[in-house]
Amino acid sequence: MNMFLLTKRLLLPLIAVLTLMLAAGCGDDKPKESADKAVLAYAELYAYADTDKLSATGMTEAQKKQISQALLTESDQMFQSFMLSESNAMEITDYYIADRKANMELKAKVKKDDAKNPVVELTATPIDTRGAKQQMDKNEDLVAMGVYIGLAQQQGVDVRTDATYQQGAVEILKAVIDEMPYDSEKTLDVTCELVKSDDGKALYWAPKDPQVIRKFLDGE
Repeated sequence: MNMFLLTKRLLLPLIAVLTLMLAAGCGDDKPKESADKAVLAYAELYAYADTDKLSATGMTEAQKKQISQALLTESDQMFQSFMLSESNAMEITDYYIADRKANMELKAKVKKDDAKNPVVELTATPIDTRGAKQQMDKNEDLVAMGVYIGLAQQQGVDVRTDATYQQGAVEILKAVIDEMPYDSEKTLDVTCELVKSDDGKALYWAPKDPQVIRKFLDGE
């Protein structure tokens, strides 16, 4: 079976959000929220598709919901590739996101205070991508899942409706997630820039390259 690495990119880029904002000029107005809070909000969205610091980003609740749903959908599709039922894939997705939230400790502080391009130091315990791959390559239960699917397909059986397989797959994937390795604390310097909200009435700080944050948290 073509197994998808759990630590492949889970979270989509926030380009959709940034394109809803206009690059800000260099006027005298300043964002009400700090750059470190904004970066932390973006990091939380990349880490587990949620944040309680939305006010620092200039996003609306609708924009946040749209992004979060896209992230969860991508994860759900990834787990469905293990031939899980729709409900079980959603259960494993929630389990995986909760594991990231519990283990990916995030902190941010302003490292360079600048009127145009402040630099924020983002600290996190990102996924250990290499360790995760080694873990999955050696997991005998995952190999057994592949064999079971292969035999079922030969017999014309859809394992997505096979209660025995579904129960076993959920247990195995939860165990794999429980053992997912995370790195020791690492830091990333994030350069920010001024952006305007989509209504053009307020200024906010945003990472110049949100992809850098995504790659950092996913251990790439």
